[in-house]
Amino acid sequence: MNLMKSQIIALLLLLTSSHVFAGRPEPQAQMDAFLRALNEKGASPAVDDLCKGTLLEEQKKGQLSAVAPQIDAVLKVYGKVVRVENVDKKSFGESFLRLRAISYHNSGAPLFWEFMFFKAKGEWQVYIFRFNDQFDKVFANHD
Repeated sequence: MNLMKSQIIALLLLLTSSHVFAGRPEPQAQMDAFLRALNEKGASPAVDDLCKGTLLEEQKKGQLSAVAPQIDAVLKVYGKVVRVENVDKKSFGESFLRLRAISYHNSGAPLFWEFMFFKAKGEWQVYIFRFNDQFDKVFANHD
C-alpha cells in the first residue's frame, strides 16, 4: 500500500512540475509559431496564441483585436507567407529582446516584422509586435 502511495505522489509531482516548467517557448520559437499560424489558422488565432495570458493582452486587448483584421487584409493582398528571413536579434539587458524578420509572400512582396519580448516571471512573453511593408519605417532605427 505504501508503494502505491509513493508512486501516486511521484506521479502527481511529475505532472505538477511538468505543468510548471511548460511555460512559453523562447522568443524565436514564439515568433516562428506566430508566422506559421498566419498561414495555417489566420491572423486572429495567430495573435491570440502569441498574446494569450501576456501583459500585452491584459493592457491592450482592444488594440489586439483590431490588428488581426489589418493583418488578414494585408495577407489577402500579398498572399500566404512563403518564407521568412531573420534579420536582427538584439538584447536590451537580460530581460528584453528584439527580433526583426522579413516575411516573403506569394505575390513576391515582403512584410517587415518587429517583435519585442520581455522576461516576466521567468518566461519570455511578447511585449509588442508590429508589421509594415515600408522598409524605411521599420528598420529606420539601426541600433
